[in-house]
Amino acid sequence: MTYKTIGIIGAGAIGRKLFDYVNALDGVEVAYVLVSDKNKYASDVALGPFLIDNAAEALEKRPDLVLESATPALLCALGPGILAYSDLCGFSCSALADSAVEAALHAAATKSGCRLFVPHGAVLGLDGLRDGRDQIETVVITTTKSGASLGQAADAKGTLFEGSTREACVRFPRNVNVHAAVAFAGIGFDRTRSVVVADPDTKAMRHHIAVSGKGLVWEISISSQSLGGVTGSYTPASAIGSLKRILGDEVFANA
Repeated sequence: MTYKTIGIIGAGAIGRKLFDYVNALDGVEVAYVLVSDKNKYASDVALGPFLIDNAAEALEKRPDLVLESATPALLCALGPGILAYSDLCGFSCSALADSAVEAALHAAATKSGCRLFVPHGAVLGLDGLRDGRDQIETVVITTTKSGASLGQAADAKGTLFEGSTREACVRFPRNVNVHAAVAFAGIGFDRTRSVVVADPDTKAMRHHIAVSGKGLVWEISISSQSLGGVTGSYTPASAIGSLKRILGDEVFANA
């Protein structure tokens, strides 16, 4: 599909990079950038003309594609309405751990014929997880970040959570989108196991994925420096890569 108009939800580290990329494309227009408070970005000359802080007003514009890079709560609240008229790429994919949300998004997309893209975020190897579903028996993903990045005390240390990825998404909705993407691509939110570890001495965000099954054992480790908050240095580049694939700028089709 050829996308002529693209809406963006969120103007943080990922949303701003997405805006810069889309705004520089020939033949594509930014429909809006939805934020909670336009005044926060008043000094941003490039972003200013596109800012909207009213969700209903944004949805009325009905762009061809919407890129969500804000919070799981916003993806839950706005996703079905967006999918009624637009394709949607949701970077806050921990929202999909709520089976009611997943069902609502699926129903909206089925009714309209629009597509929901689940990007790979800060992780690698989702194609292998998807292809190997029938052989894979266990998936354990361990994320290590500073306590501050996890919304905990700066001196927090040790394992904060160990359990199903579905529960991890409830406990740490803004920190485990990688886990959600792994679960969604692989063996599901209930069978995938999540471990969240706080390390007060690290400035990196580390993800380790251990996969085993019939005749296979995989280990994938990813580490990137924190950009502040919950975003690692690799994630914006990954987001642009996913967008390129959606737009057809790259041959590989998975987002």
